[in-house]
Amino acid sequence: MHSMIITPNPTDSEVQILSEEFKKLGYEVQYFIPSKFVAKININHFKKEFENLEPRAALVRGFGAAPTQKIFFRLDLLNAIEEYGVKLINSRESLEIASDKFLTSLYLEKNNIPTPKTIICESPDDAIASFDELGGDMVLKPLYGSKGIGVTRINDRAFAENVIYGLSRLNEIFYLQEFIEHYNRDIRILVLGDKAIAGMYRVSDSWKTNIHAGATMEPLKMTTELERLAIKAAKITKTEIAGVDIIETEKGLLVLEVNSIPGFTALQKVTDINIAEEMINYFLKNAETKK
Repeated sequence: MHSMIITPNPTDSEVQILSEEFKKLGYEVQYFIPSKFVAKININHFKKEFENLEPRAALVRGFGAAPTQKIFFRLDLLNAIEEYGVKLINSRESLEIASDKFLTSLYLEKNNIPTPKTIICESPDDAIASFDELGGDMVLKPLYGSKGIGVTRINDRAFAENVIYGLSRLNEIFYLQEFIEHYNRDIRILVLGDKAIAGMYRVSDSWKTNIHAGATMEPLKMTTELERLAIKAAKITKTEIAGVDIIETEKGLLVLEVNSIPGFTALQKVTDINIAEEMINYFLKNAETKK
């Protein structure tokens, strides 16, 4: 039996852990690497790449595109794979929503999921005006991106002007969010379909709480409120396997982001659940292509 993992880097440690779980169940793993794929239309039939998959599905662990036209080509590849009857977990639609902070924020607001006040614009003048509207303390984030890279807190108007006008020369989109005191910690919940299977606190000595920015993980006792909020956020962003980031504030819980390619190495350190095994079992159980 063959299964497929879509990934920009087959040697990634988490991809290898997931591969081992497939192998335990008797599957030979194929890797689809978007940057190495050559699409030939009316030369080699596109679907031949996926004919020997059983089930006809692929586990998506990233498509590795920076916010250039490559991101559109690689999303096109995912669309083409689905068009030929291969179910993706997560789907192309999920990756498009969850990898774009604007769309994620929009879906959260539309479905009445509490999230910080956010302003997205192209004009640097509009971005500067947002400084006051967001309370004179805001966080600038890349529209696409992860691991906290490029995230900047701005609580000084002169600094805001320098940063924003500088970025405007690079034709950047400005995604600006009110800074909310969260006591240097946030929550990551891993959701698989209808179930929140594990969670952790990410604790830092600064306001940035990404593990890649130096935060440490601590065990989390899951509550019904956290479970329901995380599952709802995952569902409305069409994300079957999701990492949902939540902060505790004086006004209650707020959802910051939904990650459609959630890492699990840090979370595994604070739970007895075999996360990779759970992910592969979920994938195989739900891999039937929707008619």
